Parts: sequence; structure tokens; C-alpha cells
Amino acid sequence: MASILFRKTLAFIIIILFIGLSINSSIGSITTKNVAKDNSSSQTYFSDLKVYYIDVGQGDSILIQTPENNFVLIDTGEREYAYTVIDFLNSLSVFTITAFVATHPHSDHIGGAEEIFDAFDIQSVYHPGYYSSSQTYQRFLNAAENEGCPIYTDDDVDPGDYIYIGGSVSCQILSINKDAPNANDASIVLRLDYYQISYLFTGDIAEEVEYYLVDNWNVNIDILKVAHHGSRYGSTDYFLYEATPDVSVISVGEGNSYGHPHPETLYRLSQHNSLIFRTDQNGDVTVTTDGTSWNVFYERPEDKPLRPVVNGPTEGITGIEYMFSARTVDPNGDQLYYQWNWGDGNISDWMGLYNSGQEVYAYHKWTEDGFYTITVKGKDIHGHESDLGTLNVIMPRNRVINSPLLKLLQNILQRFPILQQLLKL
Repeated sequence: MASILFRKTLAFIIIILFIGLSINSSIGSITTKNVAKDNSSSQTYFSDLKVYYIDVGQGDSILIQTPENNFVLIDTGEREYAYTVIDFLNSLSVFTITAFVATHPHSDHIGGAEEIFDAFDIQSVYHPGYYSSSQTYQRFLNAAENEGCPIYTDDDVDPGDYIYIGGSVSCQILSINKDAPNANDASIVLRLDYYQISYLFTGDIAEEVEYYLVDNWNVNIDILKVAHHGSRYGSTDYFLYEATPDVSVISVGEGNSYGHPHPETLYRLSQHNSLIFRTDQNGDVTVTTDGTSWNVFYERPEDKPLRPVVNGPTEGITGIEYMFSARTVDPNGDQLYYQWNWGDGNISDWMGLYNSGQEVYAYHKWTEDGFYTITVKGKDIHGHESDLGTLNVIMPRNRVINSPLLKLLQNILQRFPILQQLLKL
């Protein structure tokens, strides 16, 4: 009987081993300076729709230029960036803004509204109507009233309504909620369609609103303005499975105190094979389309790879080898090396080369109980090193194993570390 049990157990382990060896690591992609999505049916006689993601530090400001040369401005960034936006619009000879959209009343989105309203002719204003007692919000309301143009809030428009900005472009409101539990989730969410190409502008929404969007609207788009500066509380897998963005643009300030964009968000976006552009690294980002293909242009490349995301077990047994993975992307698509510091005095040589976005694996075992911090950094072929990715691991005391069968299992696990991951030991 014991012999039969042993053979069955061994067969089970061998089957798991073959399953484990068949698992492939996922490989993402990243772009260089200009990108064009190939489409054999491209019709070059369309005029271009242009969307500019203006670098306003830790804030949002987006300008839409329709083929008819109508302009829509979504947010302004903080007040200190008002003249950055004004100068940008002046460089495009903008005099009239067809629609000004204040996604929600936080200062990093409407701080410069008063100056913008003084500088341009605003034909209509949209905002959620979410109450805020801040002076910034009061200045925005006063500026909108003084402009004398129509003002639309949640009391006047509903999800599903359209903002008319030109005959060739569709601009639909997917979410607006003055009664949201917080200002971020009150954000106006817009979907912009130009023939076959679609954009989504998400303000600072988080998970609950993303679920609402997926459950109620078509969010399958090409270009995504990543919600809330890349916060971990948005850009969920549930949302990204439906959105499938080819390009994700993150409006974010360099070295901001929030840690935006969060590594989890960058990882999820890259797992969904989305090209990531960031205003803190790339400056102003422009995405143009003729209706059947798109192109991305940006001011400057970032030479440093992103901070690696490190995965693996966070506890285990001393003396057993465990498998860990790391993954980062290089904004220029350069190949990468990785270096592992296991926190116990062991540091690997630089390992590589690996493709940008490729998941890489390393193995390690600790000989003493303790709390260890694994750190991983990436380095591109030009020598530019990333910030450190980290994972904390605790090694409790080794368990005493008396059973011959369990001893055999431990020996097999030591020879084939991937089984440890599959069996969650």
C-alpha cells in the first residue's frame, strides 16, 4: 500500500514539474520616439485629430485639437503652471476654446483656470458640480460665471450625453457624479472617437468608477489617459482587460511625494502590452491620428529604466532554494541587465541581456533564519541604472522532517525550485 502511495505521489510531482516547465514568461514591448500602428486600410485623406498631454508637473492638462481646428481643454494643472498652458496654446495660435472641461475640483486639475479664462474666449464649461470649499474651486466658479458662457454640471448632463466639438469627432461623457463619495470619483470621464481610433480621459477615478465604466459603457479604446497620475488604486486588471489600450499616457510630476506612478500600475499596464509614456520623463506627449492609425511624439527620452517589479514568495524555510522574478521596461526599448542583492551578503553579477519588458528569474536559498530585503536593479546597455525594486522575505526556523516520504519530497523540491512555487511552500 505504501509503495502504491509513493508511486502515485511521485507521478503527481512529475506531472506538476512538466506543467511548470511549460509556463512561458510574458514579454511586453516599449517604443522609441515615434510610433505608428500599422493598418492596411489607412485612409490618408483624413485630417488629423491631435491630443496634447501638456507637462504640468503633478497635475493634468490636456488639449484636444479637432480636424476642424476646434479646441477642447481638459484641466489646467496647478496655478503655477497656468502660463505653461497659456504659452502652449499660444504656440498653436489658439484664441477660442470650444469646451473647457474641469474633471473635478482639485487644484492640480483646475488651479490655473482663472488665468486660462482671462487669456482665451471660452465657449462652454463642463464640471461635475461636486462641492468644494477650497479657494481654488471658488476662483474657478467665479471665473466661469464671469466668462458668461453656458456652464454644464451633473444637473444638466448625464452619462451617455455628447459634447459637440465638431462634425467628425464624437466626444461622449461616460461618467459625471456630483454625489460621488470623494472628489476624485466625481471626475468627468470622456471618450473621444475619430473614425477607428478612440481615446479615454479618466481624470482621477479609482477602482469603483472603473468597474462602473466597464459594466455600463464601451471602454475598448486605443489611447488611455491613465487615471490619477498612475495611482495603484486605478488601472485595475478588470478595467484594462476591457480597455486594451495600445498607448497609456501618465501625467505626473518628477519626484512627487505620492510615489506616482506606483510600480503596481506600471506592471499592470505593461502586462497588458500597453506602451507607457510619462510627462515626468518624456515632457509634452502628443498622440495624433488620421482616424485609422496613430502616432506618438514626445519631447525627450528618459535614459533610465523603470524601477523593477519583484515577485516571489515572502516566507519560506531555510535551506530550500526559491524562485523569484523581476521585470522592468526601458523607455527607449534598450536591452537590460539585472543585478540581485539577496540581503544576506550575496550579490549577483549583472545578468543578461534581456529584452525590455521581459520577465526574468533568479534562484536563492538562505542558510539562516531572519528577515531579508531582496533588492533588484536594472541597467540598460548604455549603463543607465534603475532605482531599486524590493521584496521582503522572512525565513523561519527549519522544520524537522521525520517521514521518509516527506524527506523525499523535500529533496525533489530542492532539485526543482519551480515546484515550490506551484505548491506554494
